[in-house]
Amino acid sequence: MRKRTGLDMRTSEPIGLRPLIAYSAPALPLSMLLMPLILYLPAYYATSVGLPLAMVGLIFSLARAFDGIIDPLIGHLSDASRGRWGRKPWLLGGAPLLVIATWYLCRPPHGAGLAYLGLWLFLFYLAWSTVQIPYLSWGVELSRDYRQRTRIAGFREGNLLVGTLLATGLPLLLGGGHPDLDTILAVFVGTTAILLPLAVVAAVSLTPAGPAPQPAPPIGLIAGIRLVAGNGPFLRLMGAIFAFWLAANIWNACVLLVMEHVLGLDTGTFLLFVLGQFLIGLMALPLVTRLANRIGKHRALALGTLAFFSILLLLLLVPRGQAMIAFLPFALLGLVTPVVWVLPAATAGDAVELGILLSGRDQSALYMAFYNFAQKLALAASIGIALPLLGLLGFDPARGQPMPLIVVGIVLPLLCATAGALLLRGYPITERRHAAIRRRIARVHPHLATSVG
Repeated sequence: MRKRTGLDMRTSEPIGLRPLIAYSAPALPLSMLLMPLILYLPAYYATSVGLPLAMVGLIFSLARAFDGIIDPLIGHLSDASRGRWGRKPWLLGGAPLLVIATWYLCRPPHGAGLAYLGLWLFLFYLAWSTVQIPYLSWGVELSRDYRQRTRIAGFREGNLLVGTLLATGLPLLLGGGHPDLDTILAVFVGTTAILLPLAVVAAVSLTPAGPAPQPAPPIGLIAGIRLVAGNGPFLRLMGAIFAFWLAANIWNACVLLVMEHVLGLDTGTFLLFVLGQFLIGLMALPLVTRLANRIGKHRALALGTLAFFSILLLLLLVPRGQAMIAFLPFALLGLVTPVVWVLPAATAGDAVELGILLSGRDQSALYMAFYNFAQKLALAASIGIALPLLGLLGFDPARGQPMPLIVVGIVLPLLCATAGALLLRGYPITERRHAAIRRRIARVHPHLATSVG
């Protein structure tokens, strides 16, 4: 009987359902944590706590900049410290700090000031990166197989969708339909304080750590960044993902204004639309993963993202104030929402093996740190583009002219998505090429064969 090798044989076996469910469990509470941070906390500290709006905005901007800077360092440290337990110690250490920081951020004492906000916001972002970067890297290492990686990402990002649904629906359900900010934040704190520790313990207990790291000479952060920068296909993919997320965040920045001034609908209707969109997205998730494995992840990502932002053009055909008709484009968006959620991370993971081949080192966490950084840079850029551009085009909320919103909120995202899709045209890491890269690693770097197994 032929001896099974870690590279060619073992990775073709599907990962068991129980460890896959356990690994994906932390994604649910992690996605719920982002909702209050983005939507509610700035307004809460400016209104309920009574801090100066400009200073609150400055602190959040500085904290986000810190978040982007800290990612490569966390990735480098996670790679350098990986032992027999893999990335698990990072989750076990970071999750309690994340729960504590969330508690103090969302439940400030009477008289809390700017220093209080700054301290706990910076600690939140530090804890977030301490959990998120190793968590994504762990998913890359669970399997180096092209199709298995899509399955892993599908389970994880599916839980992100569930978490977003819960984050949208729980405050409405528990707050009597019209919850105030205090109630909303209390719901988030209570839910995540219970779910995140349980999910992390389940993941650590029931999911394999991944392949044991191979001994390698230590390398500095700057040298590691240079090695990542030498991976041309990865940089090209990051350019495309940046364009896709820039498009998504410009749309997110404008969507409430589009609902009010283009469609003539209120925020409550929008929340119902989002719930419907994500429910449909959850049901469409298995179809998207199958399509990605059939035609290639990069092709599915390009086509699906183009479809998502092309569907937004249908909003221009909706009569003002017609909620039932307006929901139809959102339902169509739900069909391709998993493309935007699942495929970027899965596709980025496939470029890690090329980095292993080129450098002879496994730097999964540093690669995932750059992936996270591209997302955060897109978010920051979208804020600096969307609202100022609306002002330049003469948009005035008091008058509510729709044309600037159509240009910035609908047409511009489609142009950004088109640029990203063009970057992926002829992207070299297909399923066949990925398998060839893994075989070549086994020949050129045999000590890393189990690392890619």
